Amino acid sequence: RNIAMTLGGFEEASLCLRGKDRVIVKSRKGIIKYCLKYGYRIHPIYTFGEDYTYYYVDGALDLRLKLNQYKIPTVAFFGNPWLPILPLRSAKLLTFVGEPVQMPLIEEPTQADIDKWHQIYIDALVKLFDSKKAEAGRPDAKLELF
Repeated sequence: RNIAMTLGGFEEASLCLRGKDRVIVKSRKGIIKYCLKYGYRIHPIYTFGEDYTYYYVDGALDLRLKLNQYKIPTVAFFGNPWLPILPLRSAKLLTFVGEPVQMPLIEEPTQADIDKWHQIYIDALVKLFDSKKAEAGRPDAKLELF
């Protein structure tokens, strides 16, 4: 069985800006701890084009991220002119799934274990992004990690 989880949540939506590839991953260590505790594998996944599904209100990024810490969503967007909550029809999404990162079984992972495997996951995500960005039509794209 497999499950899929979106690690960035609404905080990642707050970062969205057309032409920018941004992910919230630096503070997302809980999933790594869980995978270590049970010896699960985790696949890096990246979708190109999400930044073109809507038009986003830009500005005050530091303030928006601060409000996100208090679980206050700070994303403002609009899409389809007839029903702005729907995405733009012109958006093209390409999702790529990377090779799995097999976590060792560590029943009580230390912070050092979590930090080590978290970095391995981040490296795998960046490798996936860099290896697929040309195929996605964005050869000069840079992945920004928050």
